[in-house]
Amino acid sequence: MNHSKHLDSSIQILKRMRGDQSNELGSEQQRALGKEIDRMKKLKKQRTASRDEIYRIVSEVAETVSKIM
Repeated sequence: MNHSKHLDSSIQILKRMRGDQSNELGSEQQRALGKEIDRMKKLKKQRTASRDEIYRIVSEVAETVSKIM
């Protein structure tokens, strides 16, 4: 599955959120974003990820981000 350009843009958005000085994220929140970035990178490397797995992981990442913000 070739979803890498969409995953790349999502990873970049999460990195900007984590590195933005004006967002006032605590260290625990930054760590959580870092873990989600790692999950997205691992998903990008998977060649045989099913559509359900992609949706599940993206949904979990979105849930984590919504709790942080």
